[in-house]
Amino acid sequence: MSLNVVLSFVVTTLISFILVPVVMKAGNILQIVAHKNARTIHKKEIVRIGGYAIYMSSLVGSVLFLKTDPQINAILVSGFIIFITGLYDDVHDLSPKIKLIFEVMASVIVIIWGNIYIKGFNFFPEPYGTIVSGIVTLFWIVGITNAINLIDGLDGLSAGISVIVLFTISMTSLISGRTDIASLSLVLAGSIMGFLFFNFHPAKIFMGDCGALYIGFMISVISLLGFGYSMSAFFTLGAPIVVLMVPIMDTLIAIVRRKLNHKKFSEADRSHLHHNLMFKLNLGQKKSVLVLYAVTFLFSLTSYIYYYDPTIGILMFIVLMIIFEIFVEITDMIGRKYKPLLTIMNVFIQSDQLPKIRILEQYRKNRTPQKKKRDHFILLLSLMMIFGGCTYYFVGNQPPMNTSTSLKTPYVQENKTTLLTNIYERLDRAHQSKDEIEELQLVAAYFVCDYFTLKDQSKKAIGGIDYIYPTIRDSFSTYAKNSFYTNKNKDLAVDHYNIVSYSPSKVTIEGLEDQDYYNVLIEITFNEDVEDFNNIINVTIVKKNKRFYVCGIDHA
Repeated sequence: MSLNVVLSFVVTTLISFILVPVVMKAGNILQIVAHKNARTIHKKEIVRIGGYAIYMSSLVGSVLFLKTDPQINAILVSGFIIFITGLYDDVHDLSPKIKLIFEVMASVIVIIWGNIYIKGFNFFPEPYGTIVSGIVTLFWIVGITNAINLIDGLDGLSAGISVIVLFTISMTSLISGRTDIASLSLVLAGSIMGFLFFNFHPAKIFMGDCGALYIGFMISVISLLGFGYSMSAFFTLGAPIVVLMVPIMDTLIAIVRRKLNHKKFSEADRSHLHHNLMFKLNLGQKKSVLVLYAVTFLFSLTSYIYYYDPTIGILMFIVLMIIFEIFVEITDMIGRKYKPLLTIMNVFIQSDQLPKIRILEQYRKNRTPQKKKRDHFILLLSLMMIFGGCTYYFVGNQPPMNTSTSLKTPYVQENKTTLLTNIYERLDRAHQSKDEIEELQLVAAYFVCDYFTLKDQSKKAIGGIDYIYPTIRDSFSTYAKNSFYTNKNKDLAVDHYNIVSYSPSKVTIEGLEDQDYYNVLIEITFNEDVEDFNNIINVTIVKKNKRFYVCGIDHA
């Protein structure tokens, strides 16, 4: 992890920590406060525009630590729209429909301008795949934006959960070499952390809609960039869903509950997860919040573990969801009659505390002790068979890790170091899933790591030469032999790389004037110190014949 990534969190935390008291004073003077009513838990009027400090500190952090590119620009512009919408709502109150319009507007900007959308719908013929992807992405962004807002019901709850989620995204981004997304995640996490010092119970300030909507929107967008386990839409979207399971489930349950009770979705109630922990389990505010922090951490850990071991990740997720479902049924979150899992448990565990099954109860009263033992044996055997079958399925179908792909790809791999193999596998997945932004960045990454790795290269070979555009390969080989390849240290190898940014390029080469060009800025680290070497490499990429080529490199 680079110092810049760490500083992005530390600096924004300090900025936010300094700004919050200023916002508190301004809010009190302007009387932008949350008033007491029958639904609220707080006992006094509290300033409710803490999101202003979060937004401003994240904006300053973005200027300090992020390189501009189309994705970052789209995220910042659309984030501003959401923030202003929330701020206006905090001051003047907006109708849910108006807020939804602005949320959709911001989402469309991210999808079209930022080219950020859920990948993996290429099994639909074009243009339907793109349309479906855009619609699903729109629902995802709007849904998560409001889900984070809905859980903002206890002191520090929404802020703390958001920090945990953002840390998970940043760690996953670092694994993928996306330091830009890691920095963006930590900039936002730091901004929230500085605010959390004042928002944790007993809260001195609330984030308000300007904070909750902004955080929810940013998390929904960043999560689509920070997770890229597979070309499958299921797993690309599945990872963020797992990490955000607490707000997602709370929102879905609220929708079902209000529908069953014939209430509007915008009509608030006190039956959310945090309310049930606080009132039905009598945990109080602080303990309820800490429990939900722990649950969010476990779901985040599950998503992170899945990257390394899908079997354990899936099993952890199943266990957590079973526990979650039991809690929902015990606390009557959906309704008193909704107890499917507890009813099923009564088949295996005879208890007066579980819902009764009339036919089963009659059978139990009339059965002999011998039949009771037989039933227990059959149930135990059935459970063992189910567990064994699931284990066999997951283990047997687990894809091998770190093996070369057999899918057809226009790219080649010659130097098979661990780093290059990892990049190549991700490059192939990006190409197959038609994720062009990921693909062009990985082409640049593979080329740079191969070109600057002298170890295990044959005497006449130039690393990454197959990634150079064909018409300039000869001239590039001459350039390489007269520059970096004069280095006599043949054990030199690239150990690590970070994709700093990417952006459209104005560079063109003869005969390809009408093609799309991109600049990818990459930071590399060698296995040993190299004197007088600029480790920030600018690679120019061109797209031709449905693949990307390197057509320029600058590390002067």
